[in-house]
Amino acid sequence: MDAGIFVQMAAAWVGYRPTPTSLTFELTHLCNLACIYCDRHTPMPGEMTREQIFTALGEFIELGTRKVNLDGGDPLTHRHVDEIVRWLTDRGISTSMNTNGILVPKKIDTIKRLARVKISLDGPRESHDAARGQGAFDKAVAGARAAQYAGVPRVEFTCVVGRHNANTLEALVDLVEELGFSIIFQPARNSLFLDTDRDGSAWQAETTAHRAAFAWIEQRKRTSKVIANAWSSLRHFRAFPADKQLPCAAGWIEATMDPEGNLYHCGAVNRDDRSNNVVRLGVRTAFARLQRVGCSQCWCARTVEGNYAWGGRIDMMLPPLGRSHAQ
Repeated sequence: MDAGIFVQMAAAWVGYRPTPTSLTFELTHLCNLACIYCDRHTPMPGEMTREQIFTALGEFIELGTRKVNLDGGDPLTHRHVDEIVRWLTDRGISTSMNTNGILVPKKIDTIKRLARVKISLDGPRESHDAARGQGAFDKAVAGARAAQYAGVPRVEFTCVVGRHNANTLEALVDLVEELGFSIIFQPARNSLFLDTDRDGSAWQAETTAHRAAFAWIEQRKRTSKVIANAWSSLRHFRAFPADKQLPCAAGWIEATMDPEGNLYHCGAVNRDDRSNNVVRLGVRTAFARLQRVGCSQCWCARTVEGNYAWGGRIDMMLPPLGRSHAQ
């Protein structure tokens, strides 16, 4: 880690000076799939222009941002994604991407610049296509293979566990082992955002089924190298869907920017308030205005793991003793 970034993170950790070392940028909410449990399928009405995007990213870098994760919708559908990735990586910014994989083979010159590519895979073909549409499975696998062949350092699948696939996880892990990738698991939520009226009961697994599924994942992790969850996220998910407090780096070293330039301390918060906008206020002012209060509804695997690391929770990072069990 760069010494300057280490000092900035240390200053944020002690509560002295927050610094957005890591930014999640939802480049567009446009997606070429309409997955049943996802809230983001269509573009927002006021998505930033090319000039506004580069102005904002430049201001983030001036504040200390060194990692950018491009999210969506699907970021590969954005008309300026090639230029944005090239601009970031030319400046030494470690850039990763969440995608459904469909456009990866067509965008391979852009993909090969990334430090990590995360592709959604919800099960064997039948389970995956039931959630995402016919043909989505084959395109996801083809995208992962293309990214791996292009030399991307880390290519991994992400699986959202819900009613559609809770009973197919063994077949999925066997498949991922055969393909030569890794996979990270997290629960299907009512909504991507907190405090909304969306009813996700149709795709969320019942509590008993959820806990049995994640107990199985814990056991398989002990013998399989392809399960990419750290122990901290798996141990955290034992409580789902009940609240579980954890340390929170949101607003201290991390921030999320939506396609219109609205800035939030966490990507899962309610989005009704869009007043904290980097186009109108500038990044420095918008970041300074962020809330820095954690919640007890953190269910994104990589976010959970980062928060436990941020809080120094070694107890959660170690494998649990004995056999896992549904609680």
